[in-house]
Amino acid sequence: IYPDGGIHVGDYTLRYPKLTEIFEKQNSATGDSLADSSAADPEDAIREMMEATKRKEFAAFSDSLKFYEDFFRKGKTRFDLPNNDPTWFDRFFLHLELASLDSNVVHIVHYGDSQLEEDRISATIREDLQDEFGGAGPGMMPPIMTVPSMTTSHSNSGALSRYILFGPKEDEADHSRYGPLAQLAKLEGEAAITIQKRKERKNAFSHVGGYRTVKILMNKGAHLKAKLNVNQTFVEVIGEDDEGNPKEKRTTKVVDAGEPTVETYNKLKVYTWKLKDTTSIAKMYLSGNAEIYAIAADGAYGVAVDNVAMRGSSGTIFHRIDSELLAESYKAMNARLIIMEYGGNLVPGTNSGNIEWTKKIITRQIQAIQKANPDADILFIGPADMARQKDGQWQTYAGLNMTIKALREVALDNGAAYWDMHRVMGGNGSMIKWVNKEPALGFTDHIHFTRRGAAYMGDLFCAALRMHYDYFKFRDRHHISDEKLKDIHEWKKSEKDSAKENSK
Repeated sequence: IYPDGGIHVGDYTLRYPKLTEIFEKQNSATGDSLADSSAADPEDAIREMMEATKRKEFAAFSDSLKFYEDFFRKGKTRFDLPNNDPTWFDRFFLHLELASLDSNVVHIVHYGDSQLEEDRISATIREDLQDEFGGAGPGMMPPIMTVPSMTTSHSNSGALSRYILFGPKEDEADHSRYGPLAQLAKLEGEAAITIQKRKERKNAFSHVGGYRTVKILMNKGAHLKAKLNVNQTFVEVIGEDDEGNPKEKRTTKVVDAGEPTVETYNKLKVYTWKLKDTTSIAKMYLSGNAEIYAIAADGAYGVAVDNVAMRGSSGTIFHRIDSELLAESYKAMNARLIIMEYGGNLVPGTNSGNIEWTKKIITRQIQAIQKANPDADILFIGPADMARQKDGQWQTYAGLNMTIKALREVALDNGAAYWDMHRVMGGNGSMIKWVNKEPALGFTDHIHFTRRGAAYMGDLFCAALRMHYDYFKFRDRHHISDEKLKDIHEWKKSEKDSAKENSK
């Protein structure tokens, strides 16, 4: 670029050395031979410098990535992921991060058996994620709740009758329109539903009691009049203090939230109230005729975790729910992660003679949800350790390990992730230890967790999920694309191969 004689500016001459001169001096300083003319080629030298920079960068990234990937391969609380792909959660995390920007609520639907009753496990996951990504409220709840929640007080009265898909035959409806909670309440007349945070849990679950968005999911043909009353705080200036600052009086009154917006699908109708202020109580007054599939209380944006406990269920009922209605419900609630926590009720009857049936029936459930919500990720949580008395001793159920192996295989084969509670607890015999802890983490039936044990399990789940989120943020921070990640792994492999060769 610069002329050999330099650039003359007045009495001064600016001269610049050639790249070849620079590299010749560098080579002389290091004692490298210049006999080979290609060694002094500036393009070769530049390439070598770029390779050296790349090696240094890859080495730095490789050490950090190794920390995460060692956990993903060997950690006791790790997730088993399709194709062992540690980036499997990326799509889900992206939805969570966009929620605040889009003023949107992302729902995680947590299905399970009686281990989830009282909002156990789900409440801990909800609180952790709402701390990180924003959000409030308990999410979707059934219109009639027969097992109380430990986080939210729920009451109903009036002309509501309940139908469920996961109970006795006589409790089922004469159709398949159950919605996202596998149950419905039929309204014929007038009724009222009230939800609010449990007062006795004042210092726990700080996010669950504040609502900014309230929804009712019902059948498209419903004839429903709905009124929503909420708490609203009014501020009145009542004078000045000694320093001239205004003195305020705050009063809370129950007010009408106004008319809801109405969204209609082919089989679903949704009433939505977007509240101006956060409320701690929602009272719904309903009249008419309708099939009510769910009510939901959420924040203005962020994440919601829906606790859907099905006592006695093995999770083999999803293929029996109207697929179009289920799809529209997931879309209306923006459900992006479906957690299926089942297997405990399968274990006592599982043996080598029926294990293939177990695989087929669980495969059918995963595929039914995938059909209804192809944009959501599915995570299967397998059964915890379970014990029964045999010859006077508590022993892990004989069919447990066989069941876990089958569930893991089915989940991974169908593109779902798997989390092994049995492994997380410590394997066979661990429930006995959890029951004997002080305070106890497991009930004396040696099957269910205590509230403390359920919270502990929820914490372990969140810690494992956070490892993947930290990994997601690390790659984002350093602009490590999938292609670059592949290059780093290939470089690491070549470094190991070279080290092995040199040791020989």
